Amino acid sequence: MKRALIVAFLLTIFSSVCFADDFLSVSGRLELRGVIPLHNNDTETEYPNLLGRVKVDTTTPTWRCRMWLEGGWDGSVSLPVKDRSVLKVGDKVYQSTTPFLEFKELYGSYSTDFLEIRAGIQRFSWGRLDEYSINDLLNPLDYSQFLGKSLEDRKIGVPSLSARINKNDWSMEAVWVPILVPYRLPLLTERWSVFPEIISVAKNYNAEIITQEPDLPSRTFENGSVGLRIQNTGNVDWGVTLFHGYDLRPVFKATEPVISLSSGTIVVDPGPEPDFHKMSSIGFDVAFVKGDWSLRAEAAYAFGRYYNTRYELWGYPSTPTFGTYKLNPNEHKSDTIAYGIGVDYRLFEDCVLTMQSQQIVITDRPDTLYDRQFETILWANLRNGFMNQKIETNLNFAYNPEHGDTRAKVSVWYVFTDSWKVGISAVAFDGPLLSLFGRYSQNDQVELDVIFSW
Repeated sequence: MKRALIVAFLLTIFSSVCFADDFLSVSGRLELRGVIPLHNNDTETEYPNLLGRVKVDTTTPTWRCRMWLEGGWDGSVSLPVKDRSVLKVGDKVYQSTTPFLEFKELYGSYSTDFLEIRAGIQRFSWGRLDEYSINDLLNPLDYSQFLGKSLEDRKIGVPSLSARINKNDWSMEAVWVPILVPYRLPLLTERWSVFPEIISVAKNYNAEIITQEPDLPSRTFENGSVGLRIQNTGNVDWGVTLFHGYDLRPVFKATEPVISLSSGTIVVDPGPEPDFHKMSSIGFDVAFVKGDWSLRAEAAYAFGRYYNTRYELWGYPSTPTFGTYKLNPNEHKSDTIAYGIGVDYRLFEDCVLTMQSQQIVITDRPDTLYDRQFETILWANLRNGFMNQKIETNLNFAYNPEHGDTRAKVSVWYVFTDSWKVGISAVAFDGPLLSLFGRYSQNDQVELDVIFSW
């Protein structure tokens, strides 16, 4: 199977190059990435990454096909995992495998001036805000490296059927995702684990940590998701979004942790298991441009979202011993209101400042939740170019005032040619252990990248 997929990948590249001039549009990228963790004593090692990307589009006017294939060696995963397929598919939460192949997009479409129909693996972009979108609910995200990846790289394609109708300034798009495709998480012991305290347990007690795959909802039509978006374009662009389906934010149910001894090794099943619940949402967004200013805003009311209680209330024993433990119920259901505004301003020719503020209101919040009734993210990004865009710089900062946690990232790229560029970046996290950014406070790193694109 592995060899067949590699051969298919090479044949795709070969055929794309040979026939591109006839009816295909082809682009691709190779990236070599090296990561230097700044807390080697506290987190797992990350090895160099070699990642490839090929995008192929047919250029025929009515019937079209699109393929976006990625693959390579992922140095952030634990090795070895021998029971995984090389091809990543949407049936697992924990997909720590390398080498790997993944179809980010693979669909066929029929389009006219009035109607476009697509079927296959698709990705959608609904809403207006960057990085932390409110109404973009159809695609799950890959959290295996958290915000180390861009939103484009984190978004997972889903098998879906979509239809879009266009009439003058109006458009309407309906999407059906017939089966649940879950988000992806790193293993509990990997560097970007959402439970960093488990890594400490594994190191302190020399224990083997078991990561249990959750029981996903059955892959039936009843467990699919649907979305509808109506949009008007003009001097002011605005849209209305309706969604019903699974909430794709990570939330965990507490099961039964087990501590045992096997062949002289302590084996720990920590117990938290990814959980999935359906929700409904109605949202609105708007955007317009005024001179050097670009303003964007969106809001949504969501029915029936789930949140986890504070970790210390889950019921873990203060002094664990060998055995099986029963944890307390740790999920709470509430409606939420989310809203946000973003502003882009061109300071001068090659310098753009983006500022964004958004907030989630938990309408029925008990004292057992770690999340506050109002949770805010303030985000700013400064992008600048020098020497006729030969040097690209980017400064990014995010802040959650309710818990005082922060994320800061700076990157510098040198562009040699249209095909070659080299960059260096550094990212740092800070805050309380359970906060959005604070849980990654041991993941500060410096990253070196070499990219060849065509």
